[in-house]
Amino acid sequence: MIKRLLLSLFFISPLVFAQSGSRLIASGGITGFEGTAGGGITPWAFIGGYTSKEEISYSANVQYLSLNDYSLTTAGASISLFDRVEISVQRQRLDISAGLTSNVFALLTEGAVTNANSATIEQDIVGAKVKLFGDGVFTQNSWGPQVAIGAQYKKNRDFDSSLSLPDGTVPLPEIGVPLLLGAKDDSGTDVYVSATKLWLGTPSGYNLLTNLTARYTKANVFGLLGFGTEENDNAKLEWEGSLALLISPTTAIGTEFRTQTNRLGGLAEEDTVVDAFIAYFPNKSISITAAYVDLGNLPLQESSSGFYLSVNGNF
Repeated sequence: MIKRLLLSLFFISPLVFAQSGSRLIASGGITGFEGTAGGGITPWAFIGGYTSKEEISYSANVQYLSLNDYSLTTAGASISLFDRVEISVQRQRLDISAGLTSNVFALLTEGAVTNANSATIEQDIVGAKVKLFGDGVFTQNSWGPQVAIGAQYKKNRDFDSSLSLPDGTVPLPEIGVPLLLGAKDDSGTDVYVSATKLWLGTPSGYNLLTNLTARYTKANVFGLLGFGTEENDNAKLEWEGSLALLISPTTAIGTEFRTQTNRLGGLAEEDTVVDAFIAYFPNKSISITAAYVDLGNLPLQESSSGFYLSVNGNF
């Protein structure tokens, strides 16, 4: 399914193709690690790219996040239609070191098994975002933000992928890391509403962006550890926000946060995610973002922070 969607994004015949687009540079944000335009960890109400109401554009992205014994690599593509609709697909790959999986087996077997192979969790995300009302850039005589609604369907590909030992044996058949930690489902759909405003010339001649997102979700660690639990399978409302200052026409600095519901508990207790970033937009075709990201607790890694790099291209 994911391959067909990627092909359809790149081979659709648009009525109008915009290589650079007509909107202000940096107004489309970057592509987040879930494939949606905005900040690195939260969507904005702005439609990705720089298309006006008469244009169509495409984008592609690749990202990497290093978190000591964990690393996350993501890549995907999206299409933006007439500054109204954004459709995206994203593949995420979480690599878990052999040291961590060995510690998990040691805990489960009370020390009988102390050596295990590394593990990988992959997830596919198909997203759609629709601008509802407002113009967060050009309507400067009003406090009203631009508002958009979106959805992200997430499918965990390794929910029940067996973990193996170095000798090739599989002590826990058809039990992957999410299932092992108590997740109930291998898929789920996040629904969110974002309100975004770019304040031109404020403060002190600079441009300031503010964003607030409300997300209805039952994902555990963004879905990388599955969805819900047997005891708590209800979706919950989570909050996300961005604050960015354009210190030059091509450079933005800022910070973000994203709350998470602690369903799994124990080893997989979740914390609020925060980051601090710098984004560089040399032109409308490419953006490069570097960030320090703190996810707080991850299984058997209580302090999970590291370096994030994202490259996004618009076509």
